[in-house]
Amino acid sequence: MDQIVDRQKVEPTDSNTSNQGFENRRRHVRIFYPTRCPLKFLPEMILNHHSCLVLDISEGGIRFAISNAALVKNGPIMALLRFPDGVEVEIMGEVVRRNYNQVALKLEKGIPYSRIMSEQLRLRNLEANGVITLPYPTRG
Repeated sequence: MDQIVDRQKVEPTDSNTSNQGFENRRRHVRIFYPTRCPLKFLPEMILNHHSCLVLDISEGGIRFAISNAALVKNGPIMALLRFPDGVEVEIMGEVVRRNYNQVALKLEKGIPYSRIMSEQLRLRNLEANGVITLPYPTRG
């Protein structure tokens, strides 16, 4: 049986302004992962030998859940992002925000645009086939 992620436990509120009718002023296309989804469809972030739940990604940033955000040190952070198709991307960045059990990194060594676009296409295909429900309308 597939393990399901319930993001209601890791996301206290929806702060996506594009979902509320405001213009998205972000520099990069952001991919939000579904609220409830089998883990096999989500990327995995490995940080200090711990697996972290990826909440969203872009070329220049990543937001992830961790049991205690205070455990993530300030300064340069290196991690490995493993996608469901087996592709691994090394990332490096700085903590820009911590709240509850979430951490956001601004990436210096980020995720290639081609990977962001392939993730967007993969998620749209899963949604079209009724496998997942995307949390927000995605525009590319």
